[in-house]
This record gives sequence, C-alpha cells and structure tokens, in this order.
Amino acid sequence: MPLRRSVRKRKNSIPYDYIIFLLEHEGDIGLTEDNPTNYCQTMCSSNSQNWVDVMKDEMKSMQDNDVWNLVEFPKGVKPIGCK
Repeated sequence: MPLRRSVRKRKNSIPYDYIIFLLEHEGDIGLTEDNPTNYCQTMCSSNSQNWVDVMKDEMKSMQDNDVWNLVEFPKGVKPIGCK
C-alpha cells in the first residue's frame, strides 16, 4: 500500500501581515540596524549600561517567578545551549 500524503495547504508559521508590520515599523519599536546581536557587541555599544540593567531586570524577574530549579548535572550528558 503506497504512503498517503496530506493535500492540505501548509500555512507559514509567521503570518505575512506580521512581517510587513515589522518592515514598516522596525524603527518605531526599537528594531534598528545598530542594535547589538551578541553579548560582546552589547558591552561595546554606547548604551551598554542600559542593556546591563535590562538583563539584570530579566534575571530578577525569572528568579522572582521561580522559573527554574537548580539541579546537579549528570555526568556524561551534554548540556543544551541557549541564546
């Protein structure tokens, strides 16, 4: 018996109108060309102290909301990276 495939049209995970919104309003919502994309760029930017304050606020918020549990890492297991 041959494999059956769906004939439904797939939707894009990001709606088209959202992409248009981002392109039209990237300056209004803070998505400009000079935004840093990694930690080194952030620390070298002119407003690095603002970024540090925001990072501290985010970490405090996660700690206050009990987002994670600190556990021992098992030997021989590779950790999952994050950004």
